[in-house]
Order: sequence, then C-alpha cells, then structure tokens
Amino acid sequence: MIHLKLQCVHRHTPRSGVWSPPLARPPMLEMLQLVARTDPLQLFLAVLIFDIPRFTLSLLSLVFFGIRKSNVEPPAELRSVTVVIPTFNGGSGLEPTIASLRQQTLRPAEIIVVDDGSTDATRRLAERARALGLIDAVICHGTRCGRSAAINAGARFASGDLLMTVDADTVFEPTAVARLADAFRDPRVAGASCNIAISNEHDSLWTGLQSVEYLMSISAGRSVLDVAGAIACLSGACSMYRRDTFLRHGGLDVGPGEDLEYSLRLRRLGHRIRFVPDAWAETAGPASGIGLLRQRARWDRDALRIRFMMYGELSFFHPLERFPDTLQRLDFVIFDLVPTLALPFYLAYVFLLFGPNAAAFLGAIYILLLWISIFNMALAFVMFNRTIGFFALGASLIFPFYQGIYLKVARFFSYSSEIIFATSRHDDFVPPRVRRALLGASDFKDAAR
Repeated sequence: MIHLKLQCVHRHTPRSGVWSPPLARPPMLEMLQLVARTDPLQLFLAVLIFDIPRFTLSLLSLVFFGIRKSNVEPPAELRSVTVVIPTFNGGSGLEPTIASLRQQTLRPAEIIVVDDGSTDATRRLAERARALGLIDAVICHGTRCGRSAAINAGARFASGDLLMTVDADTVFEPTAVARLADAFRDPRVAGASCNIAISNEHDSLWTGLQSVEYLMSISAGRSVLDVAGAIACLSGACSMYRRDTFLRHGGLDVGPGEDLEYSLRLRRLGHRIRFVPDAWAETAGPASGIGLLRQRARWDRDALRIRFMMYGELSFFHPLERFPDTLQRLDFVIFDLVPTLALPFYLAYVFLLFGPNAAAFLGAIYILLLWISIFNMALAFVMFNRTIGFFALGASLIFPFYQGIYLKVARFFSYSSEIIFATSRHDDFVPPRVRRALLGASDFKDAAR
C-alpha cells in the first residue's frame, strides 16, 4: 500500500522534485468560455434585459445618419421668444438661470418669473432682478398651485411668438435659445427641447452616474429618435413651444407628468416635436441615492399612468397611426416596459438554467456590458464634443450595474405600485388642493389616509 502511494506521488512530481498543482483556468477565462458556449437566444435575452447595447445601436445609427445641426440665426419671423421661469423655493438657482438667458446670441424678448407660493427668498430675488431690468415681469401665487399652473399663468401674459419654459436651476450655453428657435422653421413643429447635461456631476457618485446616463439616454437616445421623428417627451427642464398652439390646446395639464402628457397630446393632434442635440443646457441632479430614487419613482409612475391609462399605448398598433408614433410607443414598450417587468423572472430563469454557474454567467455578461459601455462613452464624448475626466471614467465602471440593475429594480417597484395601487394619485409634486380638485373630495380623503 505504501509502495502504491509513492508511485502516485511519483507520477505527479516533476523531474525537479518540486510538486505543483494542476494549472487552473483563470475565473475570467472560465466566465468568458461559459458565455461563448451559451445559446444565442440567452445572449439576446441578456442584451434586451440589461439594456446597455441599446445605446450602442443609437450611437452607431448617429454615425451613419449624422446629427442634425441647427442654425444659430433663426428666421426673422421666429426671433421673438418669451421665457417663463416657474419656481417654488428655487431662489438659489434663479440668478444663474437669468444670467445665462441674458448672454444668449438670441436674446429673449421678455423673461417672466412665476413665483409659485415660495416660502424662501425667491420673490425678493425675482423683484430685485425686475428692478435691475434683468427680467420683465414677476407673477406671484399666494399659495402653491403647481408647476403647470405657473407656466400656464406666465403663458397668458407672454407676447413672444415662441414660448420657452425653463426650470430655475437650469443654465444655458450662449446659442441654446437660437438653436431651439431654429427648429420652428418647419411649420409642422409645435414643440422642441434641448440637450441636457448634469451641472453638479462632481458632487457625488450619483451625480457622476447621472451625467453618464444623460449622455447615453438623452444625447444619444433622443438624437436617434429625433431622426426617426419619434420624440415622445419634451423635457421639463427646458422646452420651447409655439405660443399660439400652446394656448389654443389649453396649455399644460395640471396633473403629474405634465411634460410627457402635453408632448403626447401634441403628437395625437398631428403636430411634430423635436429634440435639438446641439442646444445645450445644464441642470442639477439629485446628489443622494434616496433623492434620485424619489425623482425616478415619480417619473416612472407618471410615464406608466399617462401612456397606458390616459393614452392607451399598450397595444402594438393603433388604426390610422403614423409610423413615427408607432416607433415612439414601441421604443417604450420593447426597451423599457418589457425588460423592467421581466427582470425578476429573467434572473430566476438564469439561476434555474445555469444552477451553480449562474453567478459566473451573470459576471461574464457584466464584463461584456462594461466593455460595451466604455465604448459607448468614448463614442458619445467624441460625437457630442463633451469632456471626460477621471470621475466620469470611474463612474463608467459601475454604470452597467446602475443602468441595468439599480434603476431597473427601482422602476420595477414604481411600475408595480402604479399598476396595483395607482400611486401617482398620491404624488406630492401636485399641491393637495389641486389633487383634491382632480380626484374629487371622496377620493382625496382615501388618498390622504
């Protein structure tokens, strides 16, 4: 027996007399080999669920089609722009916003600030700006009425041919107003929105991730949709409208999600809406994870309620619908709604299918998506002429997790709560007395419980 054991040792001992274990494959190589042996259908499902390659398609499409360029000098008949700035306790951002508007190559004909029942120094700052001749009018609501009501009030006093709505924490590059106005050369266009970057991207990891996200989803994603005529939402931070069309169609809805609702309303009425990728604005993003989740929960709930409960966009095809309208609906259904609701079921499927190798498979998919994400970032920074720093590079390392898991899980709970409980009815973005009028007294009591 001893002799046999010695023989076994001798067979595995190199001639140098030093024993070494069998060479193991690196974990990275094992994961990649696992992906290489995976059925193409499984890879397609992973791509659809985790979403990152969608932006690769958008960016490559832009390379092929090119980015629409706007003129910095719109025609004379469209040079009259009224800017309405609705604000509730937004005094800290009001002065930089006004300063950037006054530095435009196309100066607004008038700037109107609507103080929507603020309890800070907003009204005092606005009145001082008016006294200095920096703005033309200040409208004050004694109590908060909501962003939509503030914009609608400002629109009634506007005299410009074009109406530009601006959040009080948004600043603009000098050619932004002119480039937005140029979109209205086409008489069919009733609304246009600008490209948006995060102004406080260095404040935290969350703002850094939002900066990358905006570059992918807004700059790249909406540029492609604009080429196809399939823009679905005019940004609340900065949008421009034909004033007569805005007033004729009743202005913004006073319920939640007013920017998306009005955009879809314009599309249903036969108007065109545009995204102008070379008109840049910057706005502050939530600096904490909790603040970000609250913002996105409101956006997601409102999107689901408006698209499916107000406009019935769940069906794939509507009779007599224009092709661009079909594209914008399918973009939401296929690339947003379906992957979000399918995420937990897909993860359960992966663990049932791969068993102990499920974690290795998901790890390999993450590595693959990471390389794709870095490629997307590099291409986007070149195409949109943005600078990139070490902070953005660091954020890109976890961007696939942020985009494909973190936000998608949050969106899953937002969609589920809206489907089951109609949570948007409790949205505090709309003032209580406005919700009371919208829901009725009995529903409001139920919502308050």
